[in-house]
Amino acid sequence: MPLPPLDTTGLPALTRARAWWIERLVARRNRRAEKRLMKRPEFANAITEYAKVSNVTGASMSDYLTLYEEVRTRKPKEILEFGTGFTTVVMAQALIENASEGAPLGRITSMEEHQGWTETALKALPQDVAHVVQIVHSPKVDGFYKMFRGVQYAEIPIRAYDFVFSDGPERHSPVNNDKLFDLDLIHIVRRSSRPIHAVVDNHYLTFYVLQKVFGTKLARYSPSHRLMFVGPVTKTDVRHLRKENFVPDLALFGTTELKLRMALDDQPYPIPGK
Repeated sequence: MPLPPLDTTGLPALTRARAWWIERLVARRNRRAEKRLMKRPEFANAITEYAKVSNVTGASMSDYLTLYEEVRTRKPKEILEFGTGFTTVVMAQALIENASEGAPLGRITSMEEHQGWTETALKALPQDVAHVVQIVHSPKVDGFYKMFRGVQYAEIPIRAYDFVFSDGPERHSPVNNDKLFDLDLIHIVRRSSRPIHAVVDNHYLTFYVLQKVFGTKLARYSPSHRLMFVGPVTKTDVRHLRKENFVPDLALFGTTELKLRMALDDQPYPIPGK
């Protein structure tokens, strides 16, 4: 689902102004995306037909356009989607267009945690794209990477994925209802020698953890898209918790803030401020 409006309650005036400007950029991009997509009969008709079965399409017009462009540009063979929705249809259409231009026909494995929504999504999936989509039902479970606790799908088909769209599962723990983050992308990358690109939607805590694990150069948040772009990443890019040394954080005056440092094994110890 799209991120809610930015909450600027109690923040300084300059921060509120920056947030206001970001919201304008987001709205403008969404309007442009809608205008562009609705000019395409295949998308306009698909949205109309999808809405007859479900009133939840799952993302914004900007998200749809971004995913379409990513798949058309990168031409992936195996897409893994966390959270089935109209995004499935958009990416499937892009795969079919890629194949019409000579690229190998790709496939989408779309994970869904709710049995009822899985059945609805299967009914809503247009027949002209169904041959490139497999919708897989799997409940969510608690999981972890290092000190980070998150939610993940219980069972994902093992395939050579090269593109991931992460918008699920719903982030409340099935154990105690704590609000966590979506964990699966990290585990998929940990097993992959093949470079993976990913688009991540929905939750700032997920964005935060991914930047800790992959670094800001490989996990890039775009305010105007309200999405995170990850990649290209393989298992060699998954960073580890270092042996902690909190001495650089200690302050003689003021408040001491202890910081989490993660890095690849061959990276030097980070120096604060550099």
